[in-house]
Amino acid sequence: MHSRLTLLLASIVLALFACGKTPPGDGKPASSSAPTGSKSASGNRPQAVQTMRTHLETVPIILEVQGSIVALDEVELRAQRNGTIQDVLVTEGSEVRQGQVLFTLDAREDAANVRKAEAAVAGAETALSIARRDLARNQDLAQRNFISPAALDTFKSKVETAESALAQSKAVLEQTVVTRSYTRITAPFAGRAGRVDARPGALVTAGATSPALVKLTRMHPIGVSFALPERDLPGLLAAQATAPVKITVSLGNATELNGQVSFIESAVDRSTGTISVKARLDNTARAAWPGQYARVRLATGQIDKAVVLPAQAVINNPSGRLVYVVQDDATVRAQPVEVVRIFEQKAVVKGLDADLKIVLEGAQNLRPGTKISEIKRGEGKNPVGGANSAPAASNNVLILPEGFTPRDPERWASASDEQKRAIIARWQAQRGTAGDAAQ
Repeated sequence: MHSRLTLLLASIVLALFACGKTPPGDGKPASSSAPTGSKSASGNRPQAVQTMRTHLETVPIILEVQGSIVALDEVELRAQRNGTIQDVLVTEGSEVRQGQVLFTLDAREDAANVRKAEAAVAGAETALSIARRDLARNQDLAQRNFISPAALDTFKSKVETAESALAQSKAVLEQTVVTRSYTRITAPFAGRAGRVDARPGALVTAGATSPALVKLTRMHPIGVSFALPERDLPGLLAAQATAPVKITVSLGNATELNGQVSFIESAVDRSTGTISVKARLDNTARAAWPGQYARVRLATGQIDKAVVLPAQAVINNPSGRLVYVVQDDATVRAQPVEVVRIFEQKAVVKGLDADLKIVLEGAQNLRPGTKISEIKRGEGKNPVGGANSAPAASNNVLILPEGFTPRDPERWASASDEQKRAIIARWQAQRGTAGDAAQ
């Protein structure tokens, strides 16, 4: 037993000694097989980028917003009195004229009331005629002193009473005529009739909560409602003060309608920071329908001598927006800019002079002071090397394929290069084109 314990202890000691033994050599750690200067050499390689020069333009201020088509006149027609529908004279979806009779109600009782009122008026007129003849006869007698002045005053009172009774009878007749008119439901304006749920013989009741007989919508002219950011309000008001502001509305079926701004809300919505605007559109062809989605485009002036560059040249970082300016020694410096407006994939910026060379594409790995080498748009090779050079994608240069334009310039300008590559890849997949999204 003692000998086994001794052997076990000896084995443990040998194992510990083997673990702590240094490998053969000088005792120094082995050096890495990669050359120490490779990283430095890569870091000093000029970054391949595309460049352009800034320039001045007169830029029209074109506002593009989403809106919806709205009816300028729309009404739900209801009965103004209780009754039974006699005739339905309108067809669902038909165009109706102003004043056209759409429904009639049972008017027999109302017609009888009108005749009764007419008879009362005739009786009152006869009574007044008799009273006036009596007064005239007695005025002649009073002049001859055959009757007293008090008796003459009595006849004058009878005339006045008859005149009052006639006026009252005429008012009753007018009231019954108005009531009878409620049995004929007419179109208050020209428009298109909607769904008709009423049928002859149906009982209808008056009241705002009762079912509508039909909805009437004016189709021409028609309106579009949209909201503009608060910052665009001064320009819109200035443009409207000089001339009507023209707008163009694009519908989903590529149809365009023209019109002009007709209404600007009196207050800015504090919750959204927008102002509501309406415009009046020509819709003689009935191309627009209420509730339809619309893309609104309106011009509110222009910016003279504006510095313009492609929106993709503007870089977003946590401290704001900037562009990289190429200096004479082929290095870049970061220039903060303020984007005033984006239109047609172009950005109008402040804080940048004209005729400066800036980085258009390939700015994702740049830092102030980085060396750059310029490549032409569409080149797929690194100009630093020769025919056997690596593709530009090795330097992460983002080159747009032919025919590609961002749908949303603001979103494109704020997207990272990885997001841009994903967008390009989806665009190429939808069109079945080949190519690397990195180029």
